Amino acid sequence: MSGRTYAGESADDRLARRRRQLLDAGLELFGTAGYRATTVRQLCRAARVSDRYFYEHFDSTEDLLLAVYATCTDRLERAATAALEEASDEVADLARRGLGAFLGVVEGDPRLTRVVWFEVLGVSPRVEAAYLARMQAFGHLMVDVASGRDGVAALPAVTRDLLASTAVGAVSHTVVTWTSAGCTPAREEVAATLARFLAGAATALVDPARPT
Repeated sequence: MSGRTYAGESADDRLARRRRQLLDAGLELFGTAGYRATTVRQLCRAARVSDRYFYEHFDSTEDLLLAVYATCTDRLERAATAALEEASDEVADLARRGLGAFLGVVEGDPRLTRVVWFEVLGVSPRVEAAYLARMQAFGHLMVDVASGRDGVAALPAVTRDLLASTAVGAVSHTVVTWTSAGCTPAREEVAATLARFLAGAATALVDPARPT
């Protein structure tokens, strides 16, 4: 690739800008019209790039979907982990803050919700694997919060994986039903209820041989 500069923009900068434009177009179209209804031509028109630039970055619309999905889930994870940075001895408080921030992103961008919980389903085994892996990672984040208290027994790997699946399943189903109902009840109430669920899970993890 040429390193020549045009209008003060280097070749690398142009490449990065076009990729961002395509990611933005993917979020907009996949999150509104839907993945299956979106073509490369429509994406390029929305991104204001020619078709050939699309194929500089992605081999197919499926590749772009995976990249948009990764961007969306990164946003969710960053919001949740940032809210957990302030230390607390109470699992329910940590969970409420983390889930509140997570749900804030969900509520603030319906396109993200559609991509993360709807458009990636049933596309291909590769997309399904990416979806399951990322959801399980979210589940492990919640288990880490729930198990970060005194008296929690060491968990076998298989148990931790099952608990992660249980936690993310509860949150995912809640997100789907909550957003389908127009994000009612209020986000704070949903976060507090889910936090109670995780706090209950934390209590169940405490070794009964040790004082709680």
